[in-house]
Amino acid sequence: MKITCNNNSYMKITCNNNNNKNYTKEHPTKLGSIDEDQAIQLASRYRNTVPQYLDGGNRRTLKDEISKHDIVISLLPNNMHPFIADMCIDARRDMLTASYAQDAMRKAGARAAVKGLTLMNEVGLDPGIDHMLAMRIFDEVKSGHGVVESFTSFCGGLPAPQYTNNPLRYKFTWSPRGALLTALNEAKYLKDGKVMHVGEGELMEATEEFDAIPGFNLESYPNRDSTTYTTAYGLESAHTIIRGTLRYKGYSSAVSSLINIGLFKNQTVDLSGYTYRDLVKSLLGDKNMNDEKFMALLLQRLKNDKQQVVTLRKLGLLSGAPIPEGVTSPLDALAKKLLDSLMLPPDESDVVIMSHNVGVRWPTGKRENIRSNLVVYGEEDGWSAMAKTVGLPIGIAAEMMMNGQVKERGCVLPLSPAIYQPMLTKLEDEGISERREREDVDDMEYF
Repeated sequence: MKITCNNNSYMKITCNNNNNKNYTKEHPTKLGSIDEDQAIQLASRYRNTVPQYLDGGNRRTLKDEISKHDIVISLLPNNMHPFIADMCIDARRDMLTASYAQDAMRKAGARAAVKGLTLMNEVGLDPGIDHMLAMRIFDEVKSGHGVVESFTSFCGGLPAPQYTNNPLRYKFTWSPRGALLTALNEAKYLKDGKVMHVGEGELMEATEEFDAIPGFNLESYPNRDSTTYTTAYGLESAHTIIRGTLRYKGYSSAVSSLINIGLFKNQTVDLSGYTYRDLVKSLLGDKNMNDEKFMALLLQRLKNDKQQVVTLRKLGLLSGAPIPEGVTSPLDALAKKLLDSLMLPPDESDVVIMSHNVGVRWPTGKRENIRSNLVVYGEEDGWSAMAKTVGLPIGIAAEMMMNGQVKERGCVLPLSPAIYQPMLTKLEDEGISERREREDVDDMEYF
């Protein structure tokens, strides 16, 4: 049985554990990356693993490689998965990815099912482990004839608390540009029986304090369309369904300042000879304005929030440093600055925090909150928490597919006990396990 793993350079930490321990090392594996040095470095750690330069945009080469292997693990950007899936189906090969199953993947799944193939999606951290822990609770509740009345789920990949001394309280482990753009996403969720919408660019304004794990100083905001999980999770009885993202307090205010100034604009402009200060001035209307007028307009744009001005200064966005050649938009200038200053270095560590809260009504009328908390720390100069929590589920799922344990065909998510139970058991063997808490609600409001 042969496996090929297609990766791209900015996603390197999410593939580090794909061959971890016993999960795929007994099977010949080819690790393809556009960053050949990275592929060589990773492959050197494992038996039966061969590195290869592989350009995800070269369909001819991809098609040839797919035909030589039994399972394809794709860690390419999400928009590339559908055409990878089409090639897998044509070659009659199974596929595995950690990404959300978009509509195009679901359509490909219908073709795959006809040919007896599995396209396994959403088996990373979020999505992935979040599904599995949630479904285990839901199935336990249903087996006890309880009713799920509410469900909230929040997750964040963050620098460890000791490495948060910057205005964003955040460091990047993947492309800052892609990470930043998520702040512009729309969101939709169900709260107290009402469908709530957050418009494009308004996500940071929807942030709330998050105190479910008091030892961390966190805030949360909704993520994507939570209402789709009403059906996926079988939660037709729930009045509240919210899935969201966790960040340290201060993140949303800092990002709001960047959005309000206009640094998320993606229009092509000529920035030749510009400094970062020039860029911010131009976004306020005049690159050549004097400093007094500049500060007055800056404060006005930021609604007199002086802390946001401090944020811009500390990030180097009011400095006289030149914008690198080849940068052609405010967003790219911002991404380049953060790439140079706020990437998580190898000698620092990260932490993954996940928290589910399930509101249950039992047949006796008793109401209860069931909380599941998962906290995983990365290792300094070792595996990151994100590598463990994304890579290990992928490796475990690949092993299960190779051993014939996954019986479902088509576009498959880890929502059935036959998939999530053995995966969670093996994750627990690796030290990735939830902590459960239960609380009687009585007549208190709960989510």
